Amino acid sequence: MNFYATRDYLDVIAEVYFKGRHASIEDVRIGSDVFRLLVVDGKHVVTSAQFLDYHEPLDTSEIGTITRETNYADFVARDIIAPDQWDQYRFKGFEAAPFIDWSMFPSYDDYATYLHGRNKRFARTHANRKRKLVDAFGELSFKMDDDQDDVLDLVRLWKKRQLRNSGEIDYYADPKTMEYLDLLRRRGRLLSTTLRAAGRLVSASLGFVHDGIWVCWVFAFDPKLANYSCGHHLLHEMFKESYRLGHRQFDFSIGGEDYKMIYATHIRLLGTIGQPPLPRRVGAWAKRELRERTPSMFQVVKHLKKVANRNKSIYQSWLHGTEERGRTVLPAAWSRFAQ
Repeated sequence: MNFYATRDYLDVIAEVYFKGRHASIEDVRIGSDVFRLLVVDGKHVVTSAQFLDYHEPLDTSEIGTITRETNYADFVARDIIAPDQWDQYRFKGFEAAPFIDWSMFPSYDDYATYLHGRNKRFARTHANRKRKLVDAFGELSFKMDDDQDDVLDLVRLWKKRQLRNSGEIDYYADPKTMEYLDLLRRRGRLLSTTLRAAGRLVSASLGFVHDGIWVCWVFAFDPKLANYSCGHHLLHEMFKESYRLGHRQFDFSIGGEDYKMIYATHIRLLGTIGQPPLPRRVGAWAKRELRERTPSMFQVVKHLKKVANRNKSIYQSWLHGTEERGRTVLPAAWSRFAQ
């Protein structure tokens, strides 16, 4: 079974996001498939959570006692295709989760040849930028699991900036995100992988290894060094190490970003199963009608959504900072206010 169905992952989700509530791990039927999921307060089946990239149905041998049924789940692995088959319009309603299948390559050099054949210009650019990075900042050092204190804080800082600039929701604005990562780290299930130039952190990845698959959850780099492609240099080191360790796959997690497609050999198609709740069906219909009937208005709405997401993230960060200052400076007053 995949990591998102393990007790290690589900216990952390329960402790961080459902603190103080009764939570159990159960086998739940959705349609014709069975999934191992968190059930809160004996009734709420959790099918989405922070960093839960996708569900995979349990194999027959993994299924225990099926305790209940629910109607719907998002991001369920439904099929696998080649990268050149991916088209968001052809696979409308699906999300892409790219990965590398190492079984295709007798040696790592064979994978390097595969990459070079797909994009010779990119390979040359990568080598040139790596050389310039070393010349400017010093020799590069890679560490699969770096426990230095600066890693999580810098990843948070860099990722917050990237999310806000792109108009995405800043999940780091929620203090529970760091609590979640810290808890996984303490339990030995979070990898903090880094690339440093003469000791300076230039790029980092947060993820995990489970059942022979290295999953890259969060990927961030120093924005001041964007011209050096620090993220790509880290990825190449991660690929080499993953192959050396005999992993089955390197999983880029959910999202069809261009940089993932450069390297992926396959794409896991993630779709829905069951009947979504009525508000979601209405929202999907409205979005589809707006996009097809008035494309220009659809683009305006997309832009406004990005602005709203950016402002929401800024507000959440400000609110959390205000709460912390309130608790520190005026604990008694804060206590009365919170009641």
